[in-house]
Amino acid sequence: MAAIVPTAFSPYKVLKNVTAEAAGTSDFWFDVPEWVKSVIVTYNFTAAAAGSGHSVVVTLRSPDPVSRDDTNDHSVLLTSATITAVSFHTYAIGPGFGTDAADSATADAYQNEDRGLPSTIGVRIVNAAGTGATYTYTLTVRFKG
Repeated sequence: MAAIVPTAFSPYKVLKNVTAEAAGTSDFWFDVPEWVKSVIVTYNFTAAAAGSGHSVVVTLRSPDPVSRDDTNDHSVLLTSATITAVSFHTYAIGPGFGTDAADSATADAYQNEDRGLPSTIGVRIVNAAGTGATYTYTLTVRFKG
């Protein structure tokens, strides 16, 4: 069990900009200010090292509001396709977006979820362990009022 320590920031923030990250799981947590009506997270997968077995899954989730640790997710807000090719993905959550589960494994895609926002959101990036697999990507979040 790991305690959740949210990232403090302005309405737009680069959560991670990484080159040649090894396979594994990364979590990024942020508090949602009260004035925010929607959240837009982008995952820009720009390169994978030579090798095989490259794949990435992005999950937006909310923690248990009482314990505020990552042992038990309160709910999964959105899960990407299993991304297998360099591509740009946008994930939007908030009322009025409608619900569209059109993420793509191999092409740029936009996926949205029409729902209220929790007070804290986590973004989990799971890079599959392939032979020689490393990942280059940028992960951002933008708040809209």
